[in-house]
Amino acid sequence: MKKLLETTIKKITPSLNELKKESEFAEKIKEKINLIGGNFESIELVGSIARNTHLRGDRDLDIFILFPKNTPREEFEKEGLRIGKEVFKGHKWEKAYSEHPYIRGEIEGYKVEIVPAYKILDAGLLQSAVDRSVFHAEHIIQNLKPGQEKEVRLMKQFMKGTKCYGADLSSNGFPGYVAELLILKYGDFKNALKEISQWKNGEVIDTEIQYTPDEATKKFNTHLIVIDPVDKNRNVAAALSLNQFARFIGASRAFLKKPSPNFFFPKNHKPWPAKKLRAFLKKTELVAIEMGYPNDVVEDVMWGQLRRFSKKIANLCEEKDFSVKRSEEWLEHQKRCIIMIELESTILQKVKVEEGPEVIDEKNSEAFLKAHPKIISGPRIENARWIVEVERNYSDIKILLKDLLKKMKKQEREGIRKGISKKCTILNEKEIVELYSKNKEFQQFLTAYLKGKEIFLDY
Repeated sequence: MKKLLETTIKKITPSLNELKKESEFAEKIKEKINLIGGNFESIELVGSIARNTHLRGDRDLDIFILFPKNTPREEFEKEGLRIGKEVFKGHKWEKAYSEHPYIRGEIEGYKVEIVPAYKILDAGLLQSAVDRSVFHAEHIIQNLKPGQEKEVRLMKQFMKGTKCYGADLSSNGFPGYVAELLILKYGDFKNALKEISQWKNGEVIDTEIQYTPDEATKKFNTHLIVIDPVDKNRNVAAALSLNQFARFIGASRAFLKKPSPNFFFPKNHKPWPAKKLRAFLKKTELVAIEMGYPNDVVEDVMWGQLRRFSKKIANLCEEKDFSVKRSEEWLEHQKRCIIMIELESTILQKVKVEEGPEVIDEKNSEAFLKAHPKIISGPRIENARWIVEVERNYSDIKILLKDLLKKMKKQEREGIRKGISKKCTILNEKEIVELYSKNKEFQQFLTAYLKGKEIFLDY
């Protein structure tokens, strides 16, 4: 393991030349902001580059423009957007959202975010959610011991390799700040994995000991509680899903039993040949909803809307007696959104049996019989209960999905509405295979989905 970790550190640590270029580029952007001018007090580089805990090739710059705390909110947001757009003149950019809008884009191969924030003296005086980010940078720089930046990098790469990294809505995983706090808590990567492999639901990480474990659990009540050392009212792991929490524990156990570079640098799934895909699809029942991608919706926002919409669709299918084994989403930026739905059956019998109350329950018996005026067979008594057979409204999943999408189009959030308006098709298995044969990214997604195996168990 020692040799593996040493080799991995060499691969993921930015070179001196890379660090020099990043520093020069950050200064260049800060100088540009100063030339643009505005009612701001200072400009701060925050994020992992500022803390020297970023990974090689992660060219992400988070630049915060700090405004006086008495700046009106409307002016604060307007100025932040104005300066951001000026920075990106001649470059690709988009408006993104945290608690308030900001501008992000790409310049010279660097992903840059220009974020307005208030300059405050203490994180307890927050005026916007992002104000604490400057304090995060200060806390990590002050408390991380020499050499621990390597351990943080190992933790981040492990999270990435096991698909647990990223607090965005497409991942629901760990933010980089949690990786840093885990190393502050446990000392190094190997010891952290030993502790993580024994985590239980309601685990509390409180590096500054701001609560007793019982107090933290009572206040936040979730599977993992990571108290923000600069703001004790915040759980840094709030976006972490229960599945990602469990995945991280499972991956930690698997690595300790059998260390492998594949935990850090997973191999892509080798796409199945079309023949194997067709043979597999004969063993399961699969449909897909294909929608267009709305032009003006940020990808992270679209992921959140797509996930919620997918869950709603699955629940509505269940309500109509279609048993959903699992569903998953796939997004091809600027092109399409796909919701895969795997069912026990795509076709149901046209008639279903409804079991009512016991006959001796007069009040509920009357209500049950009145609620079923269109009876195909019955009412009859079986095991002392009323039984009726009625016709289903839907026996074909494709017809149900078409009707649901028509109704839901007007009710859904902007991204889904626009996506459905742009394109909305129910794909059967033959059409899924056709898309698979044309699209390499979809091949990767569908192969992984159908294999249904945690990536860290492939080694």
